[in-house]
Amino acid sequence: MPMTLPTDTAHIRLESRQYELFNRPLGQGISRRKLVISGVAGALWLLVMLIAGVSLLSGFGPSLYLVPPFVAVHFGTRVDDSGRMALLGWYDAVLARFPRRRVVIRNPLMDTTRRIPQILRVAVSTELHPSRDTAARPAQESP
Repeated sequence: MPMTLPTDTAHIRLESRQYELFNRPLGQGISRRKLVISGVAGALWLLVMLIAGVSLLSGFGPSLYLVPPFVAVHFGTRVDDSGRMALLGWYDAVLARFPRRRVVIRNPLMDTTRRIPQILRVAVSTELHPSRDTAARPAQESP
């Protein structure tokens, strides 16, 4: 009897969708996660632009206020084959650069406080030669 294993595939991913916004239909709906990310990105970018003193009524004002958050949300909410958003990959890359993520994890059961850590350098070289036994023997037929 075959054993059935649980599956974790992208086409079974359940997500809540927003089908109406301000009493207007959105057709197939938009993922609420993308809607929240869009709102947060827009609010943060609006704050940055207001602090920088960019006027909304200037020549490039509307495009400076709208295009960067749209591009960030568009590329950040793209989903790869595993079903993970690109935004999470960017977050992992930022966290990997923090010093706390580069700390060596020590074994609490081993007393390594008395030893000075040393870098081990291993040089390995390999030469591959055909075996004399296989070169001399003719190939055997399988039964």
